[in-house]
Amino acid sequence: MTIKSHLILIVCLSFLIVSCNSRKTEEKLADQRLSHIVQLINDNSLNTAKIQIDSVHLLFPRLVAKRKIAASYSDTIIRRESAHTLAYCDSILPIKQHELDSIQKNFRFEKNAKYQAIGNYVYKTQITESNSNRTYLKTYVDENSDFYLISNYCGAKIEHTSVEVSANDLFANSDIIPISDAANHSFNDAGMHWEAVTFKNKADNGVAAFITQNSNLQIKVTLHGKKAISYYLANTDKKAIVETFNLWIVKKDVSKLQTEIKKATIKIERIRGRQK
Repeated sequence: MTIKSHLILIVCLSFLIVSCNSRKTEEKLADQRLSHIVQLINDNSLNTAKIQIDSVHLLFPRLVAKRKIAASYSDTIIRRESAHTLAYCDSILPIKQHELDSIQKNFRFEKNAKYQAIGNYVYKTQITESNSNRTYLKTYVDENSDFYLISNYCGAKIEHTSVEVSANDLFANSDIIPISDAANHSFNDAGMHWEAVTFKNKADNGVAAFITQNSNLQIKVTLHGKKAISYYLANTDKKAIVETFNLWIVKKDVSKLQTEIKKATIKIERIRGRQK
């Protein structure tokens, strides 16, 4: 063996020894971090544990076995969080469902099987056939927990595009729905002119919430368009809007709880499937 070959062999052996020592050091550090993760999980410090799990993948990319252990701890955290979610939602859902059922007793469910895929919950005093020839604000909630506020107007053409409600020095304005928008509808029949502008969910820009919060006050409604007209909200309509707004809030809560239960259940089932 030449001197050059001997030197190369020594360098290679040295590199191998250093590599082995380096790997042992990495494994030791990884084990320490994994032990810390276990302690964090036991202490229910789950967010901190997640950060430490990410650090194992980042700092020790070559240690596949250690990373698999870290991944299993991720499953432990997901399973624990999902179990907490299920326990919470299962305890709250019956209460919210009972509240929803109590409110819905004052509503009529309307759905035309031929023309509607989604039905609507309409307050008893705002049923369409009883309110066709007057100017008023109508609200309803559909099966998908979407909220609708409709400005119904009957009279000379004003082409209104927004609604303002006010009480004392307080006020709220809806979004503007252009005449060209499908949510802004008008028609003439037998010499009469009707306009109906629909604001879905946040498009009412807090108008329904304002009415709910100030239901003890006299509320003025102003319709803005090419012309503007004002009127005072009838007590029956005020009550209907308040009840419908409350129905919407509770119905959204129920839908959210049901969604969270479904998501948590899927996560747990997915982990079980991986462990088979």
